[in-house]
Amino acid sequence: MYSIPYKRDLKKVEIEFLRYLFRKEKSEWTNIIGNLKVIARCGCGICPTIIFGKSFDSEIQKGFLLIDYEGRGNNGELIGISIFGTKEMPTELEFYSIDGMSDITEIPKIATLRPLNYK
Repeated sequence: MYSIPYKRDLKKVEIEFLRYLFRKEKSEWTNIIGNLKVIARCGCGICPTIIFGKSFDSEIQKGFLLIDYEGRGNNGELIGISIFGTKEMPTELEFYSIDGMSDITEIPKIATLRPLNYK
């Protein structure tokens, strides 16, 4: 299952995380963070991946990969961070295990983030 319906406002840690990434990569989105709503979460039910909408009634939109980072969890595990979006807004904040060996259950600390470059 791709996602589970899950409606709530953004948590403080998620707002700080998005502000950091948007300031670095997509500054035009910094002002819309306060308007984002969480409308679903990852279908695994474990990881902190969330899906955004403009309101709690929004439909899930498919976005394109726009921001790609990595960070470290509290136990040193390597966590991939992807932000998908449209031209207007982010649609998903995804967290995943880069090595496939760890269950990702928390957002990595901002101090550990670095961009992934596939070029």
